[in-house]
Amino acid sequence: MQNNIVSSRRQDVLRRIVLLGTPLLLCILELGHPLLDHTNPIRMLAPIVTWWIILHLLLVPLFALMGWTFFLLLQGVQNRAATLCRYATVVYISFSIGYDTAVGLNSGILASNALALPNAQQAIIQDAMHQLFVSPAIVLSYYILLGAGIVSICSAAWALADTGVPRLPVLVLLGTLLSAYSHATPFGPLGSACFFLAALWIELVWRKAPLKENAVAPTTKEGELLVHVSSGEK
Repeated sequence: MQNNIVSSRRQDVLRRIVLLGTPLLLCILELGHPLLDHTNPIRMLAPIVTWWIILHLLLVPLFALMGWTFFLLLQGVQNRAATLCRYATVVYISFSIGYDTAVGLNSGILASNALALPNAQQAIIQDAMHQLFVSPAIVLSYYILLGAGIVSICSAAWALADTGVPRLPVLVLLGTLLSAYSHATPFGPLGSACFFLAALWIELVWRKAPLKENAVAPTTKEGELLVHVSSGEK
């Protein structure tokens, strides 16, 4: 019995570390992520190219963890909006990682290799980078991740509001849409901060409220039947 209690507490600590620590760390790192200059990326990345590459390597596992945080935020929430959010989050995070690698990491590697080359060769690499940025596959990937991100975040807010979460943290959670648009400054840090603040409120305030305040009334016929039976009605 005691071992089960200790194990439960450890799981709760791990859950909160991931749920609150991931958006906070992501917010801090994204403060060092400027908007990429698509017209002259080599000149823009030259002073920060090493940091740019390291940052985009770190973003890959952090994006995966952010996907997990959506599942943790909706833990115990079972409705159509929550189900929609879970499916959309898988698509959103998958394409976010792919887009980050294809555009962010590759642009850093190309710029790093181009720095030691003469201007004529740099111009060729820069033209190749331009072709990468406007590639139909890249553009389509961005719109898919943006659309999936909007569905994921909005359906998460809808699912939580439907379970009785107050309006203020739900509205703050919608600010995460900024991160779906771009993870560069200022959009990324603001979006991650909104998710962190909303999750902090929900986790430390709403989930600790009395169970009767957070209870969700059954909406299906089966749920209504169970309520009537448990109360002695036939």
